[in-house]
Amino acid sequence: MTDLKVCVYLELEKFFEASGIGSAVQNQRKALRNNGVEVTSNPRDEYDILHLNTIGPFSFYYAKKTSLMNKNLVIHAHTTAEDFSGSYRFSSKLSGLLKKYLSYFYDQGDALLCPSMFTKDLLKNYNLDRDPIVISNGIHFDKFCCDPDLGESIRDRFDLDGLVIFSVGGVFKRKGIKTFLKVAEKFPDQNFVWFGPKYKRLQDREVKDILKNSPENLHFTGKIDNILGAYSAGDIFLFPSHNENQGIAALEAASCGLPMILRDIPGFSHFEDQKNCVKCNSFNEFVDAVDDLIEDADKRNKLGEEAQKIAKNHSLDKIGEKLIEIYRSIQR
Repeated sequence: MTDLKVCVYLELEKFFEASGIGSAVQNQRKALRNNGVEVTSNPRDEYDILHLNTIGPFSFYYAKKTSLMNKNLVIHAHTTAEDFSGSYRFSSKLSGLLKKYLSYFYDQGDALLCPSMFTKDLLKNYNLDRDPIVISNGIHFDKFCCDPDLGESIRDRFDLDGLVIFSVGGVFKRKGIKTFLKVAEKFPDQNFVWFGPKYKRLQDREVKDILKNSPENLHFTGKIDNILGAYSAGDIFLFPSHNENQGIAALEAASCGLPMILRDIPGFSHFEDQKNCVKCNSFNEFVDAVDDLIEDADKRNKLGEEAQKIAKNHSLDKIGEKLIEIYRSIQR
């Protein structure tokens, strides 16, 4: 055990539990506990360091309170104006105001963390006093390995057979659901499945139309209790997201040894095209990539094996060690 007690706080945790931020926070807590750190999620508890992961009013309040108490504060920049745009209804219109707020909020801590060099480069345009520290969101490698029994139960539940091309995440325009739908239309004999919450009250009109008019071979499951079931039931991970800070879902798919088709965006720079994934820029490239992997089982297996090697580099033990190092460097 270390002598540290850290509060890893996630405002609106229930809302975020099925999101990448929710997974990242669970990974932080697990990584720290694996390295002997006492962890709480309650900011009203005693702690040495407060680690904030969201940007809402309660997070702002606890940031100010921690400063007044002369305790250390770490802020994790999971949210940028760029990835907020295109996520929810009205989010694109609000992204400019959000950027101004983030420029202030992200300077409140003793350390600012972000999940990738891509995010760090974005934050350079926020006029921050602090230089962001890059640390992976990590992956619970032992947890994210395919479970055939769980996969079979998911297949039975949603009446899936044959190859399953799938994605994981909230049903947002930014996640590339329009591309996913258009690709599904090109392969009417294949099952396409999107596993993840629909957030109906936050959907814009385009997302509602996609859900209403999707082809018969495309299924939107909504939130499922054990997301490992999605990876265990699927065969090809198709993730055409337009903007990711790191893309935890891709790391989870990689950990499960699945072949991945990703949009060629900076947030996926830790993956290499044609070695551990297939990267695409255009709609036709996505169609060709899906067609290629449907036909080539050997390529699917090879890409999955190589992707798994990348996931191992993001193990929780390594993440925990780096977090402790950061905490020690700022401790008063």
